[in-house]
Amino acid sequence: MTAHFIPRLCLRDTAAAAEQLAQVFGFRADGNPNRLRLGDQIIELHRDAPTAGHGRIDHLALAVDDVDAALAAAVARGGVLDGDVTPDGPLFIPEFWTAGTRYVFLRGPEGARIELCSRPGSVRPGLPGHDHIGIPCADLPAMQAFFRSLGCADLAAVTLIRAGGNVPVAFLGLGTSVIELYCPPDHATATVPPRGHWCGLVCAGAGLAGRIAGPEGIVIDGQP
Repeated sequence: MTAHFIPRLCLRDTAAAAEQLAQVFGFRADGNPNRLRLGDQIIELHRDAPTAGHGRIDHLALAVDDVDAALAAAVARGGVLDGDVTPDGPLFIPEFWTAGTRYVFLRGPEGARIELCSRPGSVRPGLPGHDHIGIPCADLPAMQAFFRSLGCADLAAVTLIRAGGNVPVAFLGLGTSVIELYCPPDHATATVPPRGHWCGLVCAGAGLAGRIAGPEGIVIDGQP
C-alpha cells in the first residue's frame, strides 16, 4: 500500500454529508461504510459534533484540471462558494509550483472547507483527486519537524509577500499525499479551536500505529 493521509471529517449528519459530497464533488463509496473516494483522495466521515467550524486542520484541497470549469459544474450541482475565503470566485497564487496555482474555496458539508486547485500548464493524470491538506500553524519549523518524523519529505517552500503580512508556506509529501503548512500573520494557536470539521488525520501505509500527538493539537492515527 502506498503511504497516504486520510483526513477525518466530523459531522452531525454523516448521511447528508455523504450525499452532498457525492452530488457536488463526485465522491463515491470506497468499500468502508465511513469512507468516500474521489480519484486518489479518500476521506473518512465521523458522526461527532465539531467544537468549531475550522480548527487545527483548515481545509482539504482537491486537484482539478480547470478550476473555473470545476467550479461551474459544482455550483450547478448545488455547490456554494465559501464567502469567508473566496467570495468573488477563483484567485491565483503565482509563487506556487512551476506556473502558479488557481484556486477557489467551497462550503462542504456543514461548512467544512473544500478547495479546488489547478496548476496552469501542468498535466496531472487521474483528476479530480488529491491536491493537499491545509494546516495553519504558529510555529512552522516545529510543524515541519513533526511531519518529517512521520516520514514526510520536503517538496517546496515559499514566503508569500502580501500587504497584510508575509505568509511562510511549506509543502511536504508522503506517498500520494501532500501537506500544506502555512503561517497566517494573525494566526495564534491559543485562539484556534483544537477540533474543527476536519478533525484529524489517518496515516495509512507508512508503518505507523497508535495515536500520535503533534504540535498545536494536531492528532495522527497510524494505520499500518
